[in-house]
Amino acid sequence: MTLIIVQMNDNIIPPDILDAIESSKGFSLLVKGEPGTGKTTLALELLKRIGGVSGVYLSTRVTPASLYGHFPWLEECDRPINVIDTTKFFVSADSCTFGLQSFPEVLCSRLEKIEKPATVVIDSWDAVTFNEEEYRVRMLEATIAELVRQRNIKLIFVSENMDTNPLDYMVDGIVQLRDIRIDYRRARELFIKKLRGTNIRQPNYPFTLKNGRFRCFMPFDRNEIQKPKKQAPTPDTETHISTGSLDLDRLLGGGYRRGSFNIVEVGSDISTWGFQAIVGPTVRKFINQKNWFVDIPCCGRNEEQLRRLQNDYVDKKNYNERVRVFEVHTSTDADEQTSDNVIPLKAESIGADLSKIKNFILELGPPVLTIIGVDTLEFPYNLRGGDKLGTAIKELNRHITNTKTRGNVDIARVDPGLSMTQQLINMASTYIKLMSLDRTIILHGIKPETGLYNVDIDISEGYPELRLTPYV
Repeated sequence: MTLIIVQMNDNIIPPDILDAIESSKGFSLLVKGEPGTGKTTLALELLKRIGGVSGVYLSTRVTPASLYGHFPWLEECDRPINVIDTTKFFVSADSCTFGLQSFPEVLCSRLEKIEKPATVVIDSWDAVTFNEEEYRVRMLEATIAELVRQRNIKLIFVSENMDTNPLDYMVDGIVQLRDIRIDYRRARELFIKKLRGTNIRQPNYPFTLKNGRFRCFMPFDRNEIQKPKKQAPTPDTETHISTGSLDLDRLLGGGYRRGSFNIVEVGSDISTWGFQAIVGPTVRKFINQKNWFVDIPCCGRNEEQLRRLQNDYVDKKNYNERVRVFEVHTSTDADEQTSDNVIPLKAESIGADLSKIKNFILELGPPVLTIIGVDTLEFPYNLRGGDKLGTAIKELNRHITNTKTRGNVDIARVDPGLSMTQQLINMASTYIKLMSLDRTIILHGIKPETGLYNVDIDISEGYPELRLTPYV
C-alpha cells in the first residue's frame, strides 16, 4: 500500500441532492437560476438518473427535436427520456377539449391519474403559470405539492424567478444555480437552500457544463492507491519539455518552454497536496527519464517526505542518483543523520547559499528541473529588511539567466504575502495561480491567459495523473 494521494471524482450530481430524492417516496425539488446558469442541464441529469421508464420531461421552451440537438447525449441514454412539447397542451377559453381548464389545471389532473411512481420535470414553471391569476397559481402549487407525496412522484420545477415566493415553502427541496467571477473569469456554483429530511453535508458545489453535461466538483480529498505503478514519461519537443501531464501540456501550449522560469502562486488555503498535484507529474517525469531534479522544499517539507511521496512511482536507482534536496539546517540539526540526497544549507548568508545552489546546478547536465519553495528562501533568512532581499533577487536573477541559457526548467512556488513574489512574477515565462472554491482547487493561467479549470487527480492507472476540467 502506498502513500495517500488525491483521487479524481466522477460525480455528476451532488450526493446530498441524490440522497434526498432517492430516499423519499415522493419529493418535489425547485431548481432556480438566471438564464444560462444550467437549470435545464441539471434537470435532465436528474431525470436520467432517477426517471427510469416513467420519466417525463415537459418542455415549454424548446421542441423535443431542439432539446435533443442541444443535448445529444440524451440519445445515448440506456432508457430514452420522454420529452413532451407542452405548448400543445395550452387551450383557449373557447375550446371545449378540456372545458375551461388552463394548462396548470390539465397538468394537475394528469398527475392525479398517475398510478405508479414517476419522475416529472416541468421546464419552466414560470412559463406554465405566466397567464394565470396569482391565487389560482398558489392553489395549484399546493395541490400539486400534496399530489407528489400521495402518488410517490418525483417532481422537479425549473424556475427563473429568484425571489422567495409561496412555492419555495411548499416544495421539499430548493437548489439555486449561479454564475460567479474569479479574477474576471466565470465559474459556476450550486447552492442548496433546503432539502427536507436530509442532512446537508455541504451546501455549495462548483460545477461545469462541459459537453452539455452537468458535473459537480467534489472536494479535493485523498484516497489510497492499492497497486502503484511507475509513471511513463510523456514526450518532449524541440521547444518544450512536457509537464508530465497531457492536460497541463495542452493548457501551456506544449509544456514548459526549454529554458524557462515558471511561477505557481498558491493561495493560503491550498494544502501542499494541491501544489503537488501540479508539480508531481513533472518531478516523476524527470526522475524516470534519468534527468536531474533539484528541490528547495517549502518550509516544513524535507527530502524524507519527498521520497515517501514519489517512491512508488519512480525508479529508485534514478531517484538516488538524480535527486538532490537543499535543506536549511540549524545548528541543532548538525549532528542529525541525513540522506545522501540532502545538501544542507546553514541559512547564515542568503547570497552564499543561493550561489552554492546555482554553482551546483551548473555542474549538472541539462535539462535540470529545479523546484523552489520561495518561503524557504525568505523566512529563515529574514529577507523583509535591509539589503538581504536585494541580494536574494540578484542571485536568483543570475540563476534564472543560467536556467534560460542552458535549457533548464525552474518552478517557483510563491504566495501573495511573500516579499519576493511580485519581482519573481515579473521574471516568469509562465504564471499559474491556484485557489480554492468550496473545498475544490481551481487553476488558471495568467501567462498564458486561460480560463478556470478544476484540479483533480486520477489514480485509475496506478499513479497520480493530473486532470484539468474547464468551467464551461
